[in-house]
Amino acid sequence: MKKQPPPAASSAICKRPKVFFRPTWVEIDKSDFHFNLKKIKDYLAKDTKVMAVVKANAYGHGGIALAKEAQAAGLQWLAVSSIEEGIQLREAGIKANILILGNIFPFENFQVVIAHSLTPTISTITGLMALEELAVKINKRINFYLQVDTGMGRIGALPEAVYPLLQKIAQSSEVRMTGMYTHFAVADTDPVFTKIQIDTFTKIVKFAKVNLGLRFIAHSANSAALFKYKRSHLDMVRPGLSLYGLSPFKHSDRFLKLKPVLSWKTKITFLKKVPAGFCVSYGRTFVTSKTSIIATLPVGYADGLNRLLSNRGNVLVGGKRCPIVGRITMDMTMVDVSDVKGVSLGDEVVIIGTQGSEQIKTDELAKLQDTINYEVTCAISSRVPRIVV
Repeated sequence: MKKQPPPAASSAICKRPKVFFRPTWVEIDKSDFHFNLKKIKDYLAKDTKVMAVVKANAYGHGGIALAKEAQAAGLQWLAVSSIEEGIQLREAGIKANILILGNIFPFENFQVVIAHSLTPTISTITGLMALEELAVKINKRINFYLQVDTGMGRIGALPEAVYPLLQKIAQSSEVRMTGMYTHFAVADTDPVFTKIQIDTFTKIVKFAKVNLGLRFIAHSANSAALFKYKRSHLDMVRPGLSLYGLSPFKHSDRFLKLKPVLSWKTKITFLKKVPAGFCVSYGRTFVTSKTSIIATLPVGYADGLNRLLSNRGNVLVGGKRCPIVGRITMDMTMVDVSDVKGVSLGDEVVIIGTQGSEQIKTDELAKLQDTINYEVTCAISSRVPRIVV
């Protein structure tokens, strides 16, 4: 009898499905992103441009996906923090101009920047000279942005150093300054210092344009300044967190009412009914006071659910707030779902977002962790899939 070949393996087994196996994910609502972008555009003068800041994976929201949405909306400029982030966008097919907000060093890296059609930031005469040398080497005029430090104290040319630097820029035939920008330190909290920064920067911009005849895009406004200081809008604004519906300061919705773009969800993967006096998780930091139903969620601090939320934070199950009980572990978190009628294995759980009439905002989690809302979203790890809806 002829030996038969083994049956072909099922395609369902051989081919990894597009869905993820661990039910923990982030949803990114692109319609809310476009809503926020329109709100911001409507708030600006008609000829003021928008540069979308998509650094740090778009503040944890999904950099490539939202860069594509920004490009589709007609934005000509995106901002990232590093060469690596810029390359990632180029490899994803992004054609828009990409500004690297971070300092380029060592200067040999300018070659990589130009090879990927990225726009570098410079702040020093040595940086300018290195860029000029590269321009001569490749026989091509190179565009760049100049950053001015008006009070942030991070990177950028100090005001007293920027004037001689601008003189050299004006005389250069190898490179072209197509933009100049600064960054605000306390636009959310200190109007006096912020106005000093605005005055300092606008004076430098005027000198470069009027006295030296340079033509470039000037921008300074982050989300907080965009809302509070219309004098800071200049030629272009640089919103980051506001594009994603995150508040740049308390009561910012008095200026613009935006929509959160991100929701973080998971599912109940284990349920148990336990007696009074039952201990939950490491350290036995939580003990039930009565018979309770404890749900286990497949999400932990390795996913970005901060351990500081242990015995303090809540999630939404069945439209009700349910407390996190015991210590959050690396991969799992326990919650008390005793008050959720008909709770079942597989029920959807909201960590950030809305369920029924209840909502958990990023600001709430930030307050419990004594931090800022965009650290919360940036901390959501790469192992959590981002799903655009």
